Amino acid sequence: MKRRNLIGILLGTALTAALVVGCGKTEETAAEASTEENAASTEENTDAAEVEEVAEEIDDELAAIQKAGKILVGIEGTYPPFTYHDDDGTLVGYDVEVAQEIAKYIGVEVEFVESDWDSLLAGLDSGRLDTVINDVTVTEERQEKYDFSTPYYFNSRQITVAAGNPLNIHSLEDLNGKRVATNSTNAYISEFEELGVTIIPIDSSEEQADMILAGRADFGTFSTVTLADYQKQHPEAGLEVAFVIPDSEEQIAIPVKKGETRLLEQINAALAYLDESGKLEEISIKYFNDDYSKSREN
Repeated sequence: MKRRNLIGILLGTALTAALVVGCGKTEETAAEASTEENAASTEENTDAAEVEEVAEEIDDELAAIQKAGKILVGIEGTYPPFTYHDDDGTLVGYDVEVAQEIAKYIGVEVEFVESDWDSLLAGLDSGRLDTVINDVTVTEERQEKYDFSTPYYFNSRQITVAAGNPLNIHSLEDLNGKRVATNSTNAYISEFEELGVTIIPIDSSEEQADMILAGRADFGTFSTVTLADYQKQHPEAGLEVAFVIPDSEEQIAIPVKKGETRLLEQINAALAYLDESGKLEEISIKYFNDDYSKSREN
């Protein structure tokens, strides 16, 4: 009996030792796993903090727009069919809808700031505006000062005169010594001055037409769609096209301050989406009865 008890005690001791060792290894393994998980978690938290810190350090126009939740867009509001108020006073137009779609793509609201054309780009310069979406033609002079988006609208310029063309204006050479009603930032100002044309400043297409019809200016430079819209609204107006300025297809794009790369990328991405989805063409046909979202010279 004593022998059997001794053997039982020895076996029990051995099993206990094995269990202790096994438990020790299990606890050690668990501890190691916990340490690795904590390390991984710490590393993830560090990475997230670094990303957040980098994001907070970004200080550009896009960051300001996203923080404010809105983009400030300069427009005239008196320039149909691009930006104008309908009979109910609602702001509508081709550029109004394009701006709204771009803001939606960026994920912010759009706040329109209405002003005379000549002060719109000045508003961009001063920081009062984030951009101007109001039939802005891309010119070499403007490209020196602003970065432009990809063009989203193409149009040609027409020399427009009083019905009957009383001054027999048929070519650029015929403009010598004549008077043009136009805004001071017209892309053809320099060319007109070289041709000996006197500039009569105006603020709207309505005023341009009035100046021509009253004989206070000899011609104007309506774009194809602007003249078509004006004649639609004023079928009795006595205006006609003398000729289309050669190679005058204009690229209309969206200007931002130089160096605002991220904002420009977002605007371009939005325009690409609107083009590929057919939305840009849809808006163009709605306001112009034709698709001017693509170049016709290619």
